[in-house]
Amino acid sequence: MDKDKEIECWHYEGKCLETAPEGWYGFIYSIRDDKGWYYFGKKAFVHAQKKVLSKKARAASDNPRVRVSRGTKDSGWLDYWGSCKPLLAYIAERGSTQGFHREIIKLCRDKQSLAYWETDLLIRNGVLWNDKCWNGNVAAKYFKGKIHL
Repeated sequence: MDKDKEIECWHYEGKCLETAPEGWYGFIYSIRDDKGWYYFGKKAFVHAQKKVLSKKARAASDNPRVRVSRGTKDSGWLDYWGSCKPLLAYIAERGSTQGFHREIIKLCRDKQSLAYWETDLLIRNGVLWNDKCWNGNVAAKYFKGKIHL
């Protein structure tokens, strides 16, 4: 693996993760920069996908009454840098992801566990009170500056 790819990869248990591990739905992660700023989030390995079938495809299938095909598609997790607008703006301003570290903290087997463990991590780390944290809310319900000690 080349040096640039190693810098940008997702680190899990000291290794660079290049493929989604079998049997896992998603992961809880942290992104940290070289100045001590950080962000926590969650990401699924795949997304559900529905595709409307054409009349021709329905006629050729085993059950012509089925109108929608269901499946999954890759979520783009390998190239994911979070959904946080201030973090993404900061990366764009720097012009590079050099100096950032992406780490998978926990793997989760289902969507509900993923949501729970992200919320747990955000609350335990007090992200709403830390000025060096890019997280601006917990569970899209509790926002930085709106909750008081």
